[in-house]
Amino acid sequence: MQVYISADMEGVTGLVAAQDVQAGGQDYQHGRAMMTEDVNAAVRGALAAGATRVLVNDAHSTMRNLCVDQLHPEAELVRGKPKRMGMLEDLDPDFDAVMCVGYHSRAGALGVLSHSYMGHEIEDMWLDDRSMGEIGFAHATATALGVPVVMLSGDDVACEEMTAWDAGVVTAPVKYARDRFSARLRPAAEARRAIEEAAAGRA
Repeated sequence: MQVYISADMEGVTGLVAAQDVQAGGQDYQHGRAMMTEDVNAAVRGALAAGATRVLVNDAHSTMRNLCVDQLHPEAELVRGKPKRMGMLEDLDPDFDAVMCVGYHSRAGALGVLSHSYMGHEIEDMWLDDRSMGEIGFAHATATALGVPVVMLSGDDVACEEMTAWDAGVVTAPVKYARDRFSARLRPAAEARRAIEEAAAGRA
């Protein structure tokens, strides 16, 4: 079984502000470590579910966020940009499942660091008369390639958005939005357990 992980940053455990997710931000280096640990939890879950190959795509901003030397040793990594398929670079029909780690809700939703695509550069995206963001975009692209999205982690608003697109996707909320730049956080160890269990199909 081959598993593809698309890793964004805004929906990662503990992160709530631009300074957490933007290169040069006061807490960006800490954010990178937190992102890597969330991805590692998903990799562990995928391997526990029987994955024989796990490919991770660093899908946030510069796409050079994950700490390479701290990434799970059994995970392959796609890093840097430009990428022809962006957040889903190297996804093809040979994969059996897609997992979205650290995802955020679309613009207009009161979720942590919510936006539709590329910050404020692209605010309005629609698919089949439905407003969409990166969650809908990833789900539609994976579906077009014949690969099911099986898991998503992020804040509670992102998880609800994913469920609205596909109720069959297992979600792992790692924080509960209070506004765009505030949230009630799950303890990090608990959040990583939730991600791992969701990725393993045990949630």
